[in-house]
Amino acid sequence: MEKIKQHCEKIIRILRLNYSTQLQYSGIIKKIYDVMLQIISCDNANELPDIDWVGIARCFVDETMDYQSPVLFEIDKIAKLTEEK
Repeated sequence: MEKIKQHCEKIIRILRLNYSTQLQYSGIIKKIYDVMLQIISCDNANELPDIDWVGIARCFVDETMDYQSPVLFEIDKIAKLTEEK
């Protein structure tokens, strides 16, 4: 659970740094940000929201056209860790 939270914190930092304007409006970037905050507030793996990680990654790429964003790599790591729970 701690590793998942670390990856979420990385995504939050990246989004705040690179997409601060988009965080003010509804869209996939704001949704990802909100999901990361939600996951950080979870106490154990059973509380994790049921997320379609592939769908979120696809929407992120569709909106940003950034296929090499570190956000995508962190989402992939979280997806793999949540599969193990």
